[in-house]
Amino acid sequence: MEPAGEEQYILITQCLQNDFFLNLDCQLSLPESAVSKLLLDCEGGEALRTDGHRRVLPEAELRRSPLARFLDATVGSRTRGHGDGVLHLINVRDWHVPGEAYDLERRQYGAHCEADTWGAAYLDGLTDLLAPAPPPPGGGEADWGGRLRVHHVRSNTLYDFQDTPGPRPGGRVPSGLTTLLDGLLADGRHETTHVVVIGVLTDIKIQLMLTGIRSRYDVRQLVVSDALTASRTLERHLTALDFCQRVLRVEVMTGLAELARFLGSRPDDDRPLSRSGDAEFAGYSSYIQDKQGILSYEDARLRDYRIQSSERLRQAQRTVGFAAKFLLGLGTCLLLTALLLSLLDVLAPGRVGWQSPAVLGALGAGQIVTLFFTRPVRSVQDALAEETIYRMVLESRSLKVALARYHVTTANALRRHDDIGRQSEALERQLEVLEKIDTADFERLKGLGVTPRADPPGGPAAPGSRGRGPRRGGARSAR
Repeated sequence: MEPAGEEQYILITQCLQNDFFLNLDCQLSLPESAVSKLLLDCEGGEALRTDGHRRVLPEAELRRSPLARFLDATVGSRTRGHGDGVLHLINVRDWHVPGEAYDLERRQYGAHCEADTWGAAYLDGLTDLLAPAPPPPGGGEADWGGRLRVHHVRSNTLYDFQDTPGPRPGGRVPSGLTTLLDGLLADGRHETTHVVVIGVLTDIKIQLMLTGIRSRYDVRQLVVSDALTASRTLERHLTALDFCQRVLRVEVMTGLAELARFLGSRPDDDRPLSRSGDAEFAGYSSYIQDKQGILSYEDARLRDYRIQSSERLRQAQRTVGFAAKFLLGLGTCLLLTALLLSLLDVLAPGRVGWQSPAVLGALGAGQIVTLFFTRPVRSVQDALAEETIYRMVLESRSLKVALARYHVTTANALRRHDDIGRQSEALERQLEVLEKIDTADFERLKGLGVTPRADPPGGPAAPGSRGRGPRRGGARSAR
């Protein structure tokens, strides 16, 4: 398809509002680490301050923040007459009017972004970049030299493309964002349009926004910024970006100067847009995959262990079943033989003695019972004991591995500024608690007579073991 017209650029900001960044009373307010990522100068800036139930940030500090620098390099440069093509700035804001729809969302996420409140307004200190004042009269359609168009969209749902009920019964009205993007991406414009999405929350609003764009429009150039998006936790942020990259085929871009150039801006110096000392998605690109690999490996090993012990248990049960049937048949035969001998002795007294068959039958039955009944029962008991202990050991080990992964392999643990020593101490204390739980469980099993066999010489012994002979191959493999 041939390109239709010149390049155009779309920057979509999502929920850059006070409730999400500065209002500590809001349930959806981001944690300090996420707010600092977007609103603090990473090169030795001040820390966030609070005044009552609000975060306060000096305007000078805010202007050095990554978000402000990026908006100035894109939106600000367009107002000054610089940049290629036309940039469409689309600000999507949560905007809730009391009603049934808002009540449903409020019960789940708490009160937020109520219409005409401070919390629903644009971020304090960045309003001039998100909603720049229009040029002097006479600009007409060619606002800011024809280089910038600003659009404000209010959304009262999680999914910004959701249609709203129309004035007529059963009628539906397209959402404001749908109507806007339909016009911007019509007639092949998706071939020459660059779309960038920034804002919060990555795992909810951003992910749903990108899903809607990808499902409705064939946009060739669709990018989400890692540096200018955030969520309640780093894990949620990374998981959402991983979904966008792998499933939605959205490019995850970290560099702010690169992102500004992608939108047609030409920053003269990359230094004002540089970011340092913060975690980047590129550094965690294999985190989700590695985590899933660890989980699948543990599940596979657990299934193998259970198959081994369960097969031994089923084999012992089959042996017991066969022995029971054999003993039942043997007992029936012995009774019938005794009955026939008794009748023969009645019909022909003194011809057949009863002592010799009775003694020989009792001895043979005793040997058969010992051979076919006692050993299978013992095997069943051993198999049940080992099966119980294997499951307990494996479940305990899975929990310990999960705790270790939580402290060692999570995204937060990989960040250089974390206190690794404190995390290690917390992990050690939790493992000690698990060891005490294991010991208590094995003691209770020992009181019930369910104990493992002793390990081979030089091997570890399970808690509460009595040392009843060598362990079988299945037990060693499970260990």
